[in-house]
Amino acid sequence: MEKKESFSQKLHRIFSGQINLTEGNLFATIPLYAIPMVLLSFLQMFYSSVDELVVSNFGGGYTSMNAVGSNSALINLIIGLFVGISVGANVVIAKARGMNDKETARRTVQSSVIISLFSGVFLAIAAWFVAPALLELMRTPDLYIDKAIAYLRIYFLGMPFLMVFNFGSALLRGMGDSKRPLYVLLICGIVNIGLNFLFVMVFNLDVVGVAITTVIAEFLEALLILFFLSHNKESFAVFSWKDWTIYKKETKEILKNGIPAGIQSFVFSFSNIFIQTGVNGFSTADMPSEVAVTGNTASIQIEHYIWIAMNGFAVAVSSFISQNYGALKKENLKKVFWISMMYETIIGVSLGLISYFLRYQLIGLFVSPKAFTDESGTFLESAFKMALEVGTMRITLVGLTYVLDGYMDVCSFYLRGLGHSKTPTLITILFVTVMRIVYITFIWANIPEIHTLPLLWICWPISWMLSILAYIPILPIYNKKAFAEIDAKLAARNA
Repeated sequence: MEKKESFSQKLHRIFSGQINLTEGNLFATIPLYAIPMVLLSFLQMFYSSVDELVVSNFGGGYTSMNAVGSNSALINLIIGLFVGISVGANVVIAKARGMNDKETARRTVQSSVIISLFSGVFLAIAAWFVAPALLELMRTPDLYIDKAIAYLRIYFLGMPFLMVFNFGSALLRGMGDSKRPLYVLLICGIVNIGLNFLFVMVFNLDVVGVAITTVIAEFLEALLILFFLSHNKESFAVFSWKDWTIYKKETKEILKNGIPAGIQSFVFSFSNIFIQTGVNGFSTADMPSEVAVTGNTASIQIEHYIWIAMNGFAVAVSSFISQNYGALKKENLKKVFWISMMYETIIGVSLGLISYFLRYQLIGLFVSPKAFTDESGTFLESAFKMALEVGTMRITLVGLTYVLDGYMDVCSFYLRGLGHSKTPTLITILFVTVMRIVYITFIWANIPEIHTLPLLWICWPISWMLSILAYIPILPIYNKKAFAEIDAKLAARNA
């Protein structure tokens, strides 16, 4: 008879990050696992917001904020491919955890760390040379393009560290540990914020200062995540500093599951580049482009928090499905899907309504009067009001419909958990990237009657809805196939 776990033992297991994703009440286990990931992403986003708030209020004002904030779409584009591959590491090690295959898990850890390090070095070198050309292609206003280039180049020097942290976090999550990555980011984030104020307020380094602090924080994150991977005796698999081997079989599985996820992230961000370019080049007789960019950037900061809250639950789906699929527990597959959709609805609708009713206060955090006060002390009131209006218009349209993105992501990570990465990638290419690019390039840019910012932003909810409609007939097909495979394996086991 199995000994019942005491409350103190359960509490220790939860806070040490050892969560069994195949047993217990999934209504409680899913948020228990997902909330640390939400907090992790929340902290990452919060530190990014602090970067913009610091340079906006204590650095070069709204031009410095735009130099940092307008880079987000480009940063996501460049690193998306390689960070997406970490999803493959998560799927492979989660499946090994479900099958209790410690050797495969060990080899996955070793291969993933090496892949992350080399991919980060490649990105750092490539971005240094291509950053100026890419920012010019995006029609970045001359007012702050030099600042944007300086920020982007320094930011990408930290790519090897960021890649190690992301891959390490994915490995820990795949083994049921979503807590330790949160602890790492909490510690390093405090360092980041402190150095931000030091470098900007004391040393007057403006955007260069916040970029340097980001690299320092990412270096500490990489060291700590490697420490947890190599020293946690309770972990299912640990990293060995003596074994620097890329194992062929495990690497093949990581890339098989991860490259489609990386491509999906890349093409998704590629479509956002077109939207950002549209905003960068948008101006009217009364509104210069940099003012439109300011309002747009402020709204994106708020929207990211809505996305983070939903995405944590969507990413959790991949680990839950992978482990339960490996453990041959088909009854949990559908439960995970519908419970996750329920949480996405609650979170997406609630945060969307909050962002709408508090839109002026939230946008005002980034579009402040101080940011629109020039060096002579003159308050640029007209520009301030226009930027505030742009931000509130966008948060109303996009924030209220962000729940659709949550539904789309749950479907995507569900299929990835089953080992089908190509289908979500294809859906993203067709119904997000192609749709947005065609709409922006051939319709929005060429028809004066709809050449407005709200009708540019509307391509977000439309693309989410089209993707959901594409998943509706596809999910039951893959579900049926997965159930048949599980039944066959169970029959063979019991024979």
